[in-house]
Amino acid sequence: MRGETDRLVDTGLIEGAVVDLVVRAANAATVVDAQRLVSEFRAFSGVRSADIVPAVLPVLGELDLLERLPVGPAQWGQELRVEFSAAPARTELLPAAAEIAAAADRTLAQPCRAVPPPPMHGSPLAWAITAGARGMILIVDPARGWSALSESFTTVLGYDRHRPPEFRLLDIVHPDDRPAAVGLFLACCAGRTPEHAVDLRVGTVNGRFRTIEVGARSFVDDADVGVVVFFGLDVTAQRDTERTARIEQQRLARLVETMDDGLLMLDDEGSVSLANRAAHRLLDTGVLDVSPEHDPDDAEPLDWSQVIARTIARLGPAAARVDRLRAGFRTRRAVVGEELAFEDGRVLELDLVPVTGPAGPGGTDGGTLIHLRDVTARVAVRRGLEERSRGLEERNQALVEATALNNEFIASVSHELRGPLSSVVAFSHLLGDSTSGELSEDQQTYLSVIDRNANRLLRLIEDLLLLSRLEARTLQLKPTPTRLPELLGVAVTERIPAAHVAGIDLVLECDEGPDLVCDDTRVHQVVDNLVSNAVKFTPSGGRVTVKAWPGEDGEGWTVSVADSGVGIPAADLPRLFSAFFRGSNVTAAVGRQVMPGTGLGLVVSRAIVELHGGSISVASTEGVGTTVTLSLPTRPARNGG
Repeated sequence: MRGETDRLVDTGLIEGAVVDLVVRAANAATVVDAQRLVSEFRAFSGVRSADIVPAVLPVLGELDLLERLPVGPAQWGQELRVEFSAAPARTELLPAAAEIAAAADRTLAQPCRAVPPPPMHGSPLAWAITAGARGMILIVDPARGWSALSESFTTVLGYDRHRPPEFRLLDIVHPDDRPAAVGLFLACCAGRTPEHAVDLRVGTVNGRFRTIEVGARSFVDDADVGVVVFFGLDVTAQRDTERTARIEQQRLARLVETMDDGLLMLDDEGSVSLANRAAHRLLDTGVLDVSPEHDPDDAEPLDWSQVIARTIARLGPAAARVDRLRAGFRTRRAVVGEELAFEDGRVLELDLVPVTGPAGPGGTDGGTLIHLRDVTARVAVRRGLEERSRGLEERNQALVEATALNNEFIASVSHELRGPLSSVVAFSHLLGDSTSGELSEDQQTYLSVIDRNANRLLRLIEDLLLLSRLEARTLQLKPTPTRLPELLGVAVTERIPAAHVAGIDLVLECDEGPDLVCDDTRVHQVVDNLVSNAVKFTPSGGRVTVKAWPGEDGEGWTVSVADSGVGIPAADLPRLFSAFFRGSNVTAAVGRQVMPGTGLGLVVSRAIVELHGGSISVASTEGVGTTVTLSLPTRPARNGG
C-alpha cells in the first residue's frame, strides 16, 4: 500500500491531506483510530457521507456515486458506505476510502482478549456498588482488551470475572446476534453513545444462551478513560414471557379475524380502536384487508363516524333503537341481544359490553366491546314459526269452537231423541203387559226387537250426552266417602245373571282399605262398563275376575278387571280409547249371539276416571284375554268443570 501511495503522490492525483489520511490509515492500531479516519474523510470536499453501517440497511442516494466496502467478516454484516458528490471525486477519493475500510477491517479483526480488571481508584463505595450491581458492567479498551467489573458477570454467565478464559467477547455472542454486537461497538468507537439497548444472546459456561439486554456508553474521546462501557441485564425470563404473550396475542388476533361475528372496540370517546374483518363486512365499510400483516399506512384512514352514520341511516324505523345503545354506552351499561333491522332485509344482533381494566395511567376504563351477529336467517325462521303459531292458534280456536258446537248439537239432538225413545220403550212395555191383551208369537217377537233396539238407542244417547258433558267439562262430580268393596259387590252382583246365562264364572276379590272419596254413581258406571265388556267377549266356560286393593301407603286404590276372552289385536290397542271404535275381532265367535256395542264405553270410562284424577290402562293378548286396570286416588284431584 505504501508503494501505491507513492505512485499516487507522484502523479499528483491526491492532495497532501488525502495522502496523510491514507498513511494514517495504514498505521491505524485500533477501531477507534479507524473511526476517526472515517470522520475526517467525511469532511473532505466531494464526500457527501461516510459511515461504517450494517450492510442490511436500505441503500439511499445515487448508486453510481455510492461505494460499499466490506468491513470485517461477511457474517458480521458491516460495511463502509461512502457517497460521493460527483464522479471525479469518486475517482480521486476511492483509494483513500478503500484504505480506511481496510484499516477498519484489520483493527476490528484484532484479538480483544480478557484482561484483569483495572486497579481500584477513587471511592471504595463506588467500586463496591459497581462490583455488586445487578446488571453486568464490562469495559472494552480497544487497545488492551475487555474486563468485567461486576460480579453478576459470574452469577449470570458462570465465568470467573477475575480469571476469565482466553476468549473474545464476540466469541460468546450467538452468531446471529454478532452483527448487532459489532454495530454497537463500532458506534461507540466513533464516539457515539447508542440511544437504544439491543438484545444479545450470550453463551454461558455450560453452553446455554441467556438473553442479555445490552446498552453501551462511549468514553473513547475522554483522554483519562478511553474505553467503551457495556451494561448488560439478564432479561431471558422477561423475553420468554413476552414471546409467549406475543404468540398468544397473535393467536387471539387470528381468532378474532377468523370469527364470523363482528367485533368492534370503542374507547371512552366512542372512537373505534379495533375492528375485525367480519365487522367491516357486516357494516359494509369497503375495507377488505384488516389482517395484522396489513400496513394501514398504505390506505386512507377509515372515518368510522361516517360508517356508523351511514349504518344508522339504513336502519329505517329501527333507528330509534340506537338511542338505547347510546344511553348504554354513556352509562356503561350492558345491552344484550339488540336486533337492528335494515331496510334491505338484513338483521344484525348487537351486544354492547363495557370492558373494565387498566386503559391508561390510573384509569380503569377498558372501553366498550360491540359484538355483531348476522341473524337474518334466524329471524326469518322465528317469524315463520310465529306466523305458523298464530295460524295454529287460530285453527285450534276454530277446533275448540267446532267442538263446542258439535257437543251442543249432540246434546240438543240427544235430548230431542231421548223423549220419543223413552215413549217407545214405555209403550212397548205396555203392549207386552198381559192386561193389554194377548199377543201372537210373531207380535211378541216384533215387540222384543222394538224394546231391545230402543233401549240400545237410549244407552247410546245417554253415553253421547255424558261424553259431551265430559269433553265440555260441564259434568260436576258429587264426591262422597264410599266403601269400594261394597260398590264393587253391587256392580258384580248385577252382572252375575248375565254371566251365568253365558256360562262364565264371575269372581270378585277385594281387600279392605280406606274409604274412597268419589262420585259413586260414576265409578259404578265405569266398573259396570268394564265388567259388561269382559262378560260379553268371554266364551262360555271362561272366567272374569274383578280385583281391588289399596295402595301400600294407604293412599289410592287399584281395580283390575281381567277376562279370558278373545283379547284385542295388537294393532287395535292404540285406538281403544277413540270414540265409536270397535275392535276388528268383535265378531269373533264366543259361542253365543253378542249385542254389538256403541264404541263409547271405554272413552266415557277413561274420561270419568281422569276426572277423578286417576288413570286407566289396557293390556291384552289376542286369543288369551284382556286386563283393564284403574288407578284411583283416595280423593279426586278436581271436581269436574
